[in-house]
Amino acid sequence: MRQRNKPDSKGEAAEPLVEYRGVTKSFGELEVIKGVDLQMHAGEKLAFIGPSGSGKTTLGRMLMTLERPTSGTLTIDGTSIWQMKDSRGKWKAANESHLRAIREKVGMVFQHFNLFPHLTVERNVTLALTSVLGLTREEASARAQSMLEKVGLLDKLYNYPSQLSGGQKQRVAIARALVMRPKVVVFDEVTSALDPELVGEVLAVIKEIAKEGETAMMLITHEMDFAREVADRVIFGAEGLIVEEGTPNEIFNHPQSERLRTFLNRL
Repeated sequence: MRQRNKPDSKGEAAEPLVEYRGVTKSFGELEVIKGVDLQMHAGEKLAFIGPSGSGKTTLGRMLMTLERPTSGTLTIDGTSIWQMKDSRGKWKAANESHLRAIREKVGMVFQHFNLFPHLTVERNVTLALTSVLGLTREEASARAQSMLEKVGLLDKLYNYPSQLSGGQKQRVAIARALVMRPKVVVFDEVTSALDPELVGEVLAVIKEIAKEGETAMMLITHEMDFAREVADRVIFGAEGLIVEEGTPNEIFNHPQSERLRTFLNRL
C-alpha cells in the first residue's frame, strides 16, 4: 500500500522522509514482512499497532539498520539505506561506512533500555555525541543536560542505571536517542518492560516531545490510548502486511476491515 506525498506548507507535494518500497523480510522459511509499501514524512508521528508477530518491530529494526531486508528498497532523506553506488555508478550492498552515516539520521528506543551499567546517566547520553559526532566533552555535556532536563532527569546526572527506576532508565534512553538530533526516532514498545505504575511517566515524556513536532516518530505500541492521542497516522499490521491505515479517528472509530475490528474488540 502506497501513500500520496504529503503537501508541504505551500501546498506542494513534499518528498517522504522515509520510504519502504516492496520490502520483504524472511528468517529462514518464515516470511515476516510481505511486500510493504509505506511512506513517512518529516515531523510525522506514525503509530504501528497490531498483534504480536505482525512484523512491526522488524520494520523499525530495518530502518535502524539492525535487520537487512530480504528484498525491496528502503530510503531515508532520499538515500538508500541498504544499497549504495560504487565508483562506476552501479548499485551494491551498503558498506559499514554508509550504514554509519545512515544511523546518524535514525534513533531508536528499545524495550529494555540498553544502557551501559558502568556509565553514569551523563556518560550514557554523551557517549555517542563525542564518539560519533565528535563533540567535545563540554559541548556534549551541555547538550545532554538540556535534554535530560527536558525528560525530567537533570538531578540524576551522576547516577548510575542501577540507581534508577525502570521508568527513569527509559527516560534516559529517550534522551540518549533524541540528543543526537536524528531525523526520525523509532520507539519500540518502550513501555512493555515497565511496571504498570511507571508506564504513565514515560508516555507523558514522549507526548511532550511529540508536541514539539520537529522529530518524526515511529511509535510501535500496544497502548491504544497513547496511539490515539499522539499519532498523526495509525498503521494496523497483521501477518506481515499493512491491513489498514488512517487517522486515529478513522482507525479506532471507523475500522474498515474485519481483521482490525476483531483486533480492537479483543483489547
